[in-house]
Amino acid sequence: MSVTDPLTAARGLRLLIESEAELVEQNATMTPAVVDALVGTGLFRLLVPREFDGFEASPSTIIDVCKELSYADGAVGWAFAQNTTVMAYAAYLEPENAVRLARARAGAGMFAPLGVAHEQDGGYRISGRYPFGSGSGHAEYMGGSAMVMRAGEPAPFENGLPQIRGFIIPADRVIMKGNWDVMGLRGTGSFDFEVPEQHVDAGWTFSLFETRPITGGALYGLGPITVGTISSVAWALGVAHRALDEISEIARNGRARLGSLPLREQPIFQRDLGLHTTAVQAARKLAVDAYESAVTAVAEGTSPMALAQRMRETKAAASFVPRVAKAAVDFAYEASGSHGMRNPSRLQRCFRDIHVGATHQVFDERNYGELVKSSLGLEPAPF
Repeated sequence: MSVTDPLTAARGLRLLIESEAELVEQNATMTPAVVDALVGTGLFRLLVPREFDGFEASPSTIIDVCKELSYADGAVGWAFAQNTTVMAYAAYLEPENAVRLARARAGAGMFAPLGVAHEQDGGYRISGRYPFGSGSGHAEYMGGSAMVMRAGEPAPFENGLPQIRGFIIPADRVIMKGNWDVMGLRGTGSFDFEVPEQHVDAGWTFSLFETRPITGGALYGLGPITVGTISSVAWALGVAHRALDEISEIARNGRARLGSLPLREQPIFQRDLGLHTTAVQAARKLAVDAYESAVTAVAEGTSPMALAQRMRETKAAASFVPRVAKAAVDFAYEASGSHGMRNPSRLQRCFRDIHVGATHQVFDERNYGELVKSSLGLEPAPF
């Protein structure tokens, strides 16, 4: 792995990613040049535990790296975010398997529990069909999750939680559907995939709700679900930042309508640009604080009740950030007039990407209600 600081490495890839953006969109997946660059810098191992030669980066670094790559191109940033999440799951695998995942070029997958896992000697008989395998075009491993079944029924809850197993398998053991044709995030390679019924050794599986990693530090104590949101939150920040820079450039270059002041001289435009710029900056600080505080709580052995509240704060931040980002992108696109609608347009791509990505389930607005239930004397949902 390169010893280069990951944020410096990400910034160094901006021109390459921008130059490949049209091909990424046309091909519906990252180009070989972009993949090779990410492999060469070691950035796909941004969330891999140090024991496996990964960066095991802090939440602030994860957010800034993913934000930078998403600024360069939203599709590349989104696919990268999902790749890094799957690679992070090495922390929950048996070490002899985890090291294989960590040494792969990249992993991908989709972890909604859309499969079934029947217990059998040494593991599970797993099958399922999954949409949205983002970053799968260059992945050597694919992952998903499945409901544990016993006697044809879902296994009983344990500790108030459903028994759902995440799993990782070689990419050649899944069937890719090659069917990604959408409005935005066109270059993410988010193909549907099928996992034909097969045995998966227990050492290649993990509890989706488990917060005790086998390898790695406090970051992984957030659990697979929360760890999996950090990069996606950063993606929204990068797309919003790019949209605001694009509209600033359009305004500087003299966009005006007959009989009106140039756009850059209009007080309402100045106010709104400043408002959205401040909001995006504040959203980043909120996300960094929420995730860093949660990691600190894990490291310090905070009480389960207090830690659960920190986790709810990360989920609320994960819902809030894309809302702020989407508002910023919408403002920029609407202010651009015909500049945003004409191809090629980076601002138009930001608009399309944010409207697709912001619908992701990790941004569920139910998280706001869960955050405040305790203060209302109510019991938050266990998952």
